Amino acid sequence: MLKNESISDYHNSEPLFPEQRLINRRQLWADYRFRMEMDNLKTRRYGNRGSHHWYQLLFMLKTLAFMLRLVNLYQKGVRNAEHIILKEKSLYFSNLPKSFEGFTILHLSDLHLDGMKGIEDRILRVLENRNVDLCVLTGDYRMGLHGPHRHIIKSMEYLIKRIHSKHGFIGILGNHDGCHMLSPLERIGITMLVNSSCLINKDTEHIRIIGTDDVHYYYTDQALHALERADEGFSIALVHSPELYDVAAEMGVDLYLCGHTHVGQICFPGGRAIVTHLNRGRKYYRGYWKYLDMQGITHAGVGTSGIPVRFNTQGEVLIHYLHRQPIS
Repeated sequence: MLKNESISDYHNSEPLFPEQRLINRRQLWADYRFRMEMDNLKTRRYGNRGSHHWYQLLFMLKTLAFMLRLVNLYQKGVRNAEHIILKEKSLYFSNLPKSFEGFTILHLSDLHLDGMKGIEDRILRVLENRNVDLCVLTGDYRMGLHGPHRHIIKSMEYLIKRIHSKHGFIGILGNHDGCHMLSPLERIGITMLVNSSCLINKDTEHIRIIGTDDVHYYYTDQALHALERADEGFSIALVHSPELYDVAAEMGVDLYLCGHTHVGQICFPGGRAIVTHLNRGRKYYRGYWKYLDMQGITHAGVGTSGIPVRFNTQGEVLIHYLHRQPIS
């Protein structure tokens, strides 16, 4: 866990009701998540539950990789994927606390660190030793869904030790990340939020960061309960995919940061995705968007999923600048 006192962690806060002291919510979550992972199941909103089709998709991607090699396009796709760019965007909010004017957030998503060799150093070269106020990570640190993870934790530790983030690192899990990765990620210095929230304090003001578990494979109503605190001042939601866009906006989230889609990864000319991997919110599969009063950004991903190629998309590192809405 972070030692930085500017972050107040809420997943161990005093329960609202005395009987909640008997329930270790994180342990219950881990038990449910583990059983889902082992049975290759997924849960959607409104109670839909069934098997996920990652392995069928992976087979299709491997077949595509074979075809790309046949037509001598595979290496071009690899070069496209290795070309990671930095994007910076200013965001304006009427309710941003004055102390957070100009606050900078480095946003990394879908790193898939074992998918492309040397991706950590590419990220660091893109950043060029920049200083940011906060770094957020919106899931998918590895490529597979199962198997060992020690090499991923080592790569993550290498990366975050070289990123200059004043208020530390806050992360969530994606659909590729096992529940057993949570504690190792915390031990290397990332505050991991699982359907919980924390505060970033600056001077006498604060903003709230809310993080949910992955809602593409592992949805539970606990994600909605975490969002219930969104209207207690300025709030940022970290959700692996844009699939909670509607309820987050209705609950008062100001900024929704997500990833998961890789903006298609392999797209038609012009950037239109062939597949978005979304059950809901398909129109929000890429870039900056708005829904009601909430602003959102869907990260294109730093790494790649399935096979290390991109066509008509680019991997990216994002820096968001928070500003108070100018008075007209």
